[in-house]
Amino acid sequence: MNSKFWIIIIGGIFLAIIVSIQYYFLKKILRYIRLNQKSSLFRTIVLSVFTLFVVPLIVLMIWQPKLGRAPDWVIAFCIFPLYIWHFSFSMLFLTIIIGKAIQLPFRCVAWVMKKFETTKIWLLGRNVQRFDTKRRVFLQHGITILAGAALTSSTIGAFRRNEFKISYVTVPIASLPDEYVGFTISLLSDIHSSAFMTKETMSRYAKATNELKSDIITVVGDFVNSQADEVYPFAEAFSELKSPYGVYGVLGNHDYYTRNVDVVAKQVDECGIRLLVNERLYLEKDSQKLWILGVDDVGNTTKADQLIDKLAHGISEATPKLLLCHRPYYFEQAANRNINLTLSGHTHGGQIVFAKLGKDIYSFARIASPYVAGMYTIGSSHMYVSRGIGTVGVPVRINCPPEITKITLVKA
Repeated sequence: MNSKFWIIIIGGIFLAIIVSIQYYFLKKILRYIRLNQKSSLFRTIVLSVFTLFVVPLIVLMIWQPKLGRAPDWVIAFCIFPLYIWHFSFSMLFLTIIIGKAIQLPFRCVAWVMKKFETTKIWLLGRNVQRFDTKRRVFLQHGITILAGAALTSSTIGAFRRNEFKISYVTVPIASLPDEYVGFTISLLSDIHSSAFMTKETMSRYAKATNELKSDIITVVGDFVNSQADEVYPFAEAFSELKSPYGVYGVLGNHDYYTRNVDVVAKQVDECGIRLLVNERLYLEKDSQKLWILGVDDVGNTTKADQLIDKLAHGISEATPKLLLCHRPYYFEQAANRNINLTLSGHTHGGQIVFAKLGKDIYSFARIASPYVAGMYTIGSSHMYVSRGIGTVGVPVRINCPPEITKITLVKA
């Protein structure tokens, strides 16, 4: 079974989940209307609103139009509200599920206790009120507040998704030659050129990156979102990138999702970003070398291990090595090969971050990898995981602003 089959299956499951969530809330609202004897007009309005948001989603998922060609007003007034609506209700549904999971042990205890009549009489007395109307009102108000909070946070996250921050990071390398002390690297990742990442926005990121005046610029994958022709506005915008020792990059998983990765790679390479597809090269300053290794998006730990081993083979441990690898999953393999610094992306820093405690980031990305955002260290090897600048799934970032990173190498 080919990748197209699995994309259809996964897309079908995703659509079924989203539609089921909408049906769940529609039933809740219609039940509220019936119990509170609201007018039939109110019911008609609710049904119309849900239909207005559900039917277009089904059409978009099946038709899969090229939204990058849609007028700006269509994106702003049709597509954005659609995404925000479904994302908000999905987050609200998740909150309810988590709440029910927390309540489950207490409900089990209560159920067991109610089986013992004497306990029930002792706790509640003989005149037991079987239904608490105040509790129902409280729950209804609580769900309304949660829905409002979910919708508000989603809307804010959508409007602020391009309010980027510049992170300044220092990386100590014990074997760093004096010639490379103070050497600077700009890091970009996960651009996701699409209807939600326009050429104008990408040009703004390119300009901001150039203003950092780093010695090299690195772009670690996901140049596009899902369609090969999204690479053209990317190439136009990021052809502006300039640095004294060059601009380098590797492909990401979304570049492969286009099923036409050769077109993406060709345009990226021709716009001035030197793609490293399982290859290496070195920079030279006063006869001292700095190796740059590029691993393609292999999606397989065993293969990644083999490729990193092959690329690092024959390079002296005393020579500093920089690895570009879209996914951060292979940091242990890089550390085992004495790679001094690995630069990755892929996680978007979580994109939707529920909480941060120290270096621990609580988001869905944490399920897939312990490396979500920022600096990680194993022995003398370091890895920096960029939060990226684009979005995927929903054009929303919460507690996770986009990031351009400027890294400075120092002697440990």
